This record gives sequence, C-alpha cells and structure tokens, in this order.
Amino acid sequence: MDEKADMILRCDRIFTGNAQEELKDGFVAVSGSWILAVDEWTNHAEYLDNETKIYDLRGKTITPGYVDNHVFFMGYMWQRAGADTSGAEDAVTLKDILMAYKDQLSPEAPLLGHGLDDGIELDRDIFETWFPERAAVVFRESRETCLMNQKARERYDFDEDSCYAEACWRVFQELVGNKAQAKQQYLEFQDMLASRGVTGIKEIGFDDYYGFTDVLKEMEDSGELKHRVYLVSQPVSRDVDIPYGKRMRDTFQKDRVKFMGYNIMVDGDIESGEGDILDRYPKGEKLPEYTPPDYRAIEESVKEADKNDFRCALHAEGDRAVRKAIDILEECRKENGERDARHAVIDMELIDPADIRRMKENDVTAINYVQIMSCYPKYKEYYGLRYFSKERQKNIWPYRSLRDAGVNLCWGTDLPLDVPDIPLSVCYAAERKFPDSMPEQGYNRQEAITPAEVLEGWTKNGQKANFAEDILGTLEPGKLADIAVIDGDILGTEGEARKRLRVCMTVFDGKVVYDGRE
Repeated sequence: MDEKADMILRCDRIFTGNAQEELKDGFVAVSGSWILAVDEWTNHAEYLDNETKIYDLRGKTITPGYVDNHVFFMGYMWQRAGADTSGAEDAVTLKDILMAYKDQLSPEAPLLGHGLDDGIELDRDIFETWFPERAAVVFRESRETCLMNQKARERYDFDEDSCYAEACWRVFQELVGNKAQAKQQYLEFQDMLASRGVTGIKEIGFDDYYGFTDVLKEMEDSGELKHRVYLVSQPVSRDVDIPYGKRMRDTFQKDRVKFMGYNIMVDGDIESGEGDILDRYPKGEKLPEYTPPDYRAIEESVKEADKNDFRCALHAEGDRAVRKAIDILEECRKENGERDARHAVIDMELIDPADIRRMKENDVTAINYVQIMSCYPKYKEYYGLRYFSKERQKNIWPYRSLRDAGVNLCWGTDLPLDVPDIPLSVCYAAERKFPDSMPEQGYNRQEAITPAEVLEGWTKNGQKANFAEDILGTLEPGKLADIAVIDGDILGTEGEARKRLRVCMTVFDGKVVYDGRE
C-alpha cells in the first residue's frame, strides 16, 4: 500500500449509508478529499505514516455527511433581519429597542426588525407615529404577521396579514443585495449546518437569487464553503427563467456548487386551509376561502424546464396537489421523452396510496419534512385529528409505504422552519411520537421506518436526489470524504436518550470543519 492516510477515524459503530448493512467496527481512512479505506482495525497500520492523525471515536457513530434537501438561506436572513425585538414586553420596551436601532441606520435606510412576540397587542398604526420618515416593518416571531407603516407597504408591496416569504421577496432582495453582510451571515449559517453534520444542501434562491450567486461563486473559488450547494431557483416575481438557469449551469462547473433547476410551489399549508386535498375541509373550522392552484400554468413552466434538462422540485402538501404534481411530471415524460430527470415532490404531508405507486413508476423522488412533528408540540392538538377520518390519517407521512414502493425517500427541513437535528429526526420517523411523547404507541406507527432507514434518507438517498451518489452518500473507498460523527449510539438508543445525542464532529471534503468533542 503506497498511499497513506491524512486521518484515520477509529470507531466501533460505522454506518456506511446502506440501511441493510450491519454496522462496521473498524476505521475510515481519508487522504486529501477522498476515502481510502473502510476496514477492520487490524488493517489500519498499512495506511499510517508519521503525519497521519488518528481520531479515537469509539462509543460514537460514524455516518456519511447529511444532505438537507430543502433549505432557504434567504429565510434564515429574514428570520434575523434588523433589530431583535424578542425582548419587547409592551409598546414602551419595543419603542426603546427600535429607537436605539434606528440611531445606527443611515437616514434613508428602512428599519427592519424580527422576533416580536405574537401575543403582544399593539396599535397597527403605531409605526406611523414612531417612524414617519422611513419605511419600518417588524415581523412577529411566527412571521405570519407583522407591524409596518405606509412607507413600508409602498416599498415592499405586502401588508400586515400577508407577509409570508414569497410576498416578502423585495425584502429578501435588499437583504442579499448587501453582499458583505449576506456573506457574513452565510459564513455563520454554514458553521451552524456543520455543527449539525450537514455537508450538502438543496438551497432555494428566489428568482435570480438577487445576485447572491456571486457570493457563492466567490466562496467556492476561495475554498470557504463547508458544504456542497445544490442550487435551485424558485420563481416568485417572474416566471421560470430558463436563460438564467443556463447561465448558472455554465457558471458553476466545480464540485461545490451545482445549479440543478427550479423549485415550484403548487399549493399551500393544509392546516391553514390552503392545501389542495382530495376531499372537503371539515365544517366548523375558520378557514379562508380556498383558491385552487393554476395547474395549467405550473405544467407549462415544468415542461419548459424539463425540456431544457433541468430538474424540478414541486412543493405539494395536500394529496390532490401531490396527484396533480405527478400528473405534470408524467406529462413531461410523454411530451419531452424519458430521461434521468430526478424530479421531486416536496413536503407531501398527505399522499394517496395510488400516487405512491405512480411516484415509483415515474422515478419521482420524495423529499419529506422529517422533523415536521416538531411544529405540533402536543399530539391532541395536531390539526390532522380534526380534519381527517382515521382512515384518511393513514395517508399522513407514509414513510414506510414510500420506501416499500421503492421511491427514493430523502429529507429536508425547510430551514428556517426547522433546524437539522438528525437524532431528533430519527425519533420522529422511527418512533412517530410528537414532542410531548404521545401517542404512546406512535402516530400511524405502521408508517414508521427503522433508524438506519432514516439515516439512509439523510445520506445515500439524499445524494442520489442530486445526481451525486457515485461520489457521495456512502462511506466507500474512492468516494469524497464528507463524514459526520454522532456522540453515541443513534441506532441502539431511543426516546429521550436518543434526543439528547448530538453531532460532535463533521468532516467536509477531507477536512474537519466542526469538532465539538469534549
């Protein structure tokens, strides 16, 4: 053996990325960016020289690095935009915080804020008095409503009750337009992801990302990136922009950033009555009047992207929306011809069993929010119990059915909706209990999958969704060394003990980018 290792990771629990394989007791040898060997410890000496660094990770679990297949950095910036008002208790303390922040701004700059407690009741027009000279908007903690003045309404073209992410695209345009500030926040963002073991993301940028791709290119060229970026454009202020996609595909030709295609919204949130479902919403629920998606327009956009060899990820939550999304992808194959497109449907809180079979038939990837149960703290308050019959509820988060049908099942968090927490995600998908540890037997327990299958969704399947399974996603000689280490036995523990586990080390491209070991 001529080539020697730069590092050797010794461990008694090595998960290679394949759910059906037993854990290995041995070592992973890394040279440069690549994995040299995954073998028994008795064979490690042949990879040693005086420069090899050995990490003793016995008692922990080594896995491939994780891929979060639905991440929104502009949303991360939005969540932190401007003054932190989370400490405000009333109008007086809010004014003190905002006035102190205003003094740091230039006269023409808008005043932004975030984190205002949803429970604090304030006069909707209070900013007209406080800030008559500039646009001012402060988002509530939930980001479902905000406080703003008329200048902000005119500047950003949304209002207090319609400040969801897509409506706020002009705010995002300004946030990433300050490239120095955006880069600094991205550096913090990637450090946070590294501390969670994430070495790859499918990153959503609205429209043309408002110039932030220049920052990504700079970071790729300088070697500053600590994860791989599978970039997609989400049309918000314009239609699918094929020329932009072609420019980005030509711009990113290295292995750190790839332009994949387009993220396209289909329906909205079922809980708020904006999801497209196969039956009616229950009577007695206070829900807005429902407007169905424009499926014809969505189909035209997807077909055009597919014709130009781009991947589309269709965001569909209700089971009718999922069905329509599959219909559209099926039509793409008929009209444009079959190819290895790896189109995906995202979220899919509710899926009809017949459409699971159709996903496999049309090679459609499933990207599910595996930590979505964290959004519903108490089982008995989960909206699905009120909205659907027990029979219909069997189609909620059907991970086992998707896997058994042969669908490529992988995960996203919709960050900043949630932050990747791999041990917690294993609890939700394998134990099927809400944050209050209920129900005792697990919710739709027949749809639970094994802890190893959850990890496979974060690793091998996640990289397959991005055409990268030949060089990433499993621990094998000849693959890139993107590796995560969990500080205990994630496959052997359960419940609260599993929830307490954390990523303690992350290797990206053969270099340690996070080391949180004690």
